Amino acid sequence: MTQLKSFNVEIVSSSDNRLPPSGQVQLSLLDVSLADAPAVSQAELRLRCGGVMPINLQLAFDSSLIDPRRTYALSVRIEKDGKLHFINTSRHPIDPYRVFGTQRVVVDSVAGALEGMHGGNLFKDQ
Repeated sequence: MTQLKSFNVEIVSSSDNRLPPSGQVQLSLLDVSLADAPAVSQAELRLRCGGVMPINLQLAFDSSLIDPRRTYALSVRIEKDGKLHFINTSRHPIDPYRVFGTQRVVVDSVAGALEGMHGGNLFKDQ
């Protein structure tokens, strides 16, 4: 039997707070219990939005699918035309049974991370 519950999530950026126009936001509640296996999505919300962060969303999930012995985390991806623009690079653990208030997830700009790692010249013309 489905038992829907929900909680609020605020998505903020660590640097650039501008979303690409018509960006695709994907917010997921993941079962991350198994170290050697891919995470399993327990709930997912996808929507298009653009403008300025923060983004405030409500994620609904079926609590009958949640196992209290497992470990869960939130994941955020923001893409435009299939290209990744923002992602959370830090794990955001969550206990779906005891979640209170708004969960704040920080995302990092992928372009900014690449520029920092490669001295800012990865995509410059030679």
